[in-house]
Amino acid sequence: MTKKVGTYYFARRRNHYCIYIVESISSNGIEMGSFVKDVYSYEDAVKETYSLNGWGTPKNIVRKY
Repeated sequence: MTKKVGTYYFARRRNHYCIYIVESISSNGIEMGSFVKDVYSYEDAVKETYSLNGWGTPKNIVRKY
């Protein structure tokens, strides 16, 4: 998935997940984002990210390691 300015994404940080918003992407592909909120499970991170991006509710949440 290619990230675009204004979209939300999540990343694992220690024992929880953080949700960020993409603010800028440089010409060499480095992105800058701002912290939005913490969530404590993978499922919550997926649901919240889908909701913030306006994608509806995910039907199946499958965690790929």
